[in-house]
Order: sequence, then C-alpha cells, then structure tokens
Amino acid sequence: MAALAVVFSAQLALSQTVGEGVEGRVTEEGKPKPKTQVVLLNTDNGRRYKTKTDKDGNFAFVGVQIGSYKVQVFNDKGELVHSSPTKIGTGNSTANQIMSIDLPKNAPPIKDEGKGKHGKRHKMTKEEVKAEKEKVAAMNVLLQQAQSALQAQKWQEAETALKQVIADDPDTTKWQLYRALGESQKNQDKLDDAVKTFEKGIQVAESVADGTAPEDLRNPNADPASAKAGAGHMLNSLGSIYVKQSKLDLAIASYKKAAATDPNPALAYFNLCALAFNAGKYDDAAAACEKSSTADPNKADAWFFRGAALAKANKPGAADALNKYLQLDATGMYAAQAKTYLKSAK
Repeated sequence: MAALAVVFSAQLALSQTVGEGVEGRVTEEGKPKPKTQVVLLNTDNGRRYKTKTDKDGNFAFVGVQIGSYKVQVFNDKGELVHSSPTKIGTGNSTANQIMSIDLPKNAPPIKDEGKGKHGKRHKMTKEEVKAEKEKVAAMNVLLQQAQSALQAQKWQEAETALKQVIADDPDTTKWQLYRALGESQKNQDKLDDAVKTFEKGIQVAESVADGTAPEDLRNPNADPASAKAGAGHMLNSLGSIYVKQSKLDLAIASYKKAAATDPNPALAYFNLCALAFNAGKYDDAAAACEKSSTADPNKADAWFFRGAALAKANKPGAADALNKYLQLDATGMYAAQAKTYLKSAK
C-alpha cells in the first residue's frame, strides 16, 4: 500500500465519470484489418482510449466520456495512418456509436497535427488547479488512513477509506486499490463484495497490462508487468473465495487463469494441486504440484503434496519429492506425514 500514497499530481486534469459506447470496424481496401490499434483522442482534455481490432477488424469502447474526439488508427510500427474528427454522445449517435474506417493499401504515416503524444490538453484555470490540489490532498489523506488500517488489520476502516478513494476517482487505473479493497472485504468474510471488487480489479489490471486502458492522467507511469502480476494475485484471491463458497468449478477456472497470467505461477499451480489432492485426483495433483515446484523450487509444500499424491497413486518419484520437502522444511507442518508416506513411497 505504501506505493499508493502521494501519487497524484495537481497539474493534471480532473477525471470524469463516463458512459458512452462506441463500436466500429477497420478495413484495408474493404478487407478486415486485425490487431490494429485504434485510439479515441479527446481533443478537449487529451484523454485517450485505446483498443485493438479483433480478427474481423471490429473494435469497441465502453465508458467513453461525452465530447469531441479524433479517431486515430496506427500501423504495426506505431505510426499514425488515419485521423478523423467525431463527436461522442452529443446528439449524433445512438446508444453505441458506429464507425467504419477503410484504409488504403499500405497507408502512409501522417503527421499528428502538432499536438504531441497526448494531444492538446485542457489548460486548467487557477481555480481548477486549487480545486484539484484540495481533492488530491483529501484523497492522499484517505490513502494514508487505508494504509494504516491495513497494517493494523482494521479491515472495516481500510474498506471505508478505499471505497471513498475509488468513488472520488472512479476511472482510476490503479488496480492496487481494488486489490487492497478486495482483501479487506475478504478478511471480513464479505465474500460477495470481495468477488465483485476483485473482478473489477482484474479487469483494470489486465487493461493496463495489455495496453488497452484509457489514459489515466493521475497514473501516467502504470507498469504493465506489475499489473500482469497483480491480476494473477487477484485471480488467486478470487479462487480462494470460491473455495470458501464451495464453488469449486469457479475456483479451478480462476486458478487456471492465474497460472496463465501471473509471471510466477507457483501459487496458482499449488492451489490447483491442493484442490485435486482433496478431490482424490492424485495424478492431476502431482502434475499441478510439479508445475508449482518447477516455477518455484523452494516452495516446500508443493514438494510435499507432489510426493503425497505420487505415493497415494503408487507412482515413482514420491520418495524424491518427499525428501525434497523435508530438506526444505524439516520441521514443517507436514513433516510427520512426509515421513509416514516415505515408508511406502517409491
């Protein structure tokens, strides 16, 4: 939580609540243009919304702020090849505005009209700067309160402060806020609330990780690698809630996604191993724990359950795994069981 405090800048434009939908299609001489970056650039405040086209050239945005925009398309080299003005939610659109962009073959790059990387930004008045400073100061006080409450394990106090921070900045790309809020709710057994919070946090983290998150002027240096790991952590937490709720299919799906997402999937594979072991699926348990111990050779418990699963399945390798567990944690909580399994292990 320490990294969450004092991270706002009073020189940046205020975020706003948004809600328009935009859909469209990019083609090249009439043929679908897949995996092409499309950007909506708000010409009033410089905010950008980014996405990529699917295999059919289609793209979609949700939660777009009403205003004037430029629709921009970039080639594989990151060069701007199309820019056209449009208005979102100002009377010229339906519930989801539809756009169609047809590019010429090998469209040449065009100039970004002299507005730089983020476009022309709204210049704040002295009154707006003052209001922003006051808002930022209040939010940082709440963050400090949340940090102190988390350290003291005062989960309700942490939840209250974090909810207010998110309410004050609903478009934030700071996935860490959702992770901390979800853990606070989980520790109070507010499991349904925690599920919703983690789901939102995972969505935010994934958008940061894959570069599709709208520009957040209060979080300009969001780290995609950290966000990817954060999504993995939240998926593991979400899986543990589903286990508590006896929703084992959802737990397995969450852990599998965590294993595919987290740069260090040891915990996710261990969780899958434990579920399989408890269900008597010893071959599956041994396979998952092998992946866990491969990802983190020092994760002692993964070696124990790998060995125990192999022993119960009467498969070779059990003794090696159990001895590795005892080598890593000779007085661990599974030490006595490991020695018992070793008597009959191969």
